[in-house]
Amino acid sequence: MELSPQKQRTRRAILDAAAGEWAQDPAVSLGSIAAAAGVGRATVHRYFPDREHLRSALTSDSWAALHAAIVQAAPGSGSVLEVIDRIVSAMVHVGDRALFLFASTGEEPSRADASIAGAVDEILVAEIRRGQQGGELDSTVPALWIQRMVWSIVYTGLHAAGDGLVARHGVDDLIRWTLRGAISARDERGVGAGSAPTGR
Repeated sequence: MELSPQKQRTRRAILDAAAGEWAQDPAVSLGSIAAAAGVGRATVHRYFPDREHLRSALTSDSWAALHAAIVQAAPGSGSVLEVIDRIVSAMVHVGDRALFLFASTGEEPSRADASIAGAVDEILVAEIRRGQQGGELDSTVPALWIQRMVWSIVYTGLHAAGDGLVARHGVDDLIRWTLRGAISARDERGVGAGSAPTGR
């Protein structure tokens, strides 16, 4: 059954709150999520019967949001380093949902979630391989290693922003600067070199 606009907003508020709370503490209570969403716990249960229903819905919603953001980053358009810059910004924009997905990596995904997660990885790996073949990225390391590095540095950057180490509005610049130094082809490492962005 399709929800009314008001109910869609309420459902979205609950999912947003769950992403923010669970990204920081996977054990946080539904009561805390309800408070963060500005609704009562009974309202949360009307939309999501229990914790597992909410977690499942948030996982699907988070993968969908991440996939949509990465597709909007226009993979395949422009240089690979520029595309990876845009993908990093897309991941940072998803924010709490990306952190939530990191915190949920040990859980067995549903078939639908596994499919869209695979699509996200395929986009990133395809860009990395394109960059290695074209000489933009270091071809001496496996593409899957670079893919994991991208995820890891994004995760580190988002956590650093959450801890107040860097400003959220500047963290993607710091992530991109770090990545370019790590994954660029050896003769490209001097491009754009200089002082690291502060993120402040």
